[in-house]
Amino acid sequence: MDMITVHRKAYTRRDGTRVRAATYQTLDKGKPGRTPKSARFFSPGVKMGWRKDQAAAIRRREALKAHKGNLTATGRALQEIANVTTDARTAKLAKADADYFFMQLKLRRH
Repeated sequence: MDMITVHRKAYTRRDGTRVRAATYQTLDKGKPGRTPKSARFFSPGVKMGWRKDQAAAIRRREALKAHKGNLTATGRALQEIANVTTDARTAKLAKADADYFFMQLKLRRH
């Protein structure tokens, strides 16, 4: 990430403490609520073969097979995809599939 120079004006706090003017270097964090372009990435630990244009049964079978039958890992991976994507349809389908695996896990425990 890039460094930026911050110039802070002097001011007085409500309790009367005087804060002196300062100039310092800090990391550029970008606009509030936005991730800087240099920090935008997602690298899944397992390649699932999951695609939004597949049928639900195929998506879920491929994802579960990639995680060797582990319901928790599959659900977490799909939840991670839902959290980082900017595509609404992908987020919706990945969240639905993650919820499916978490529900399956819950049913197996009871």
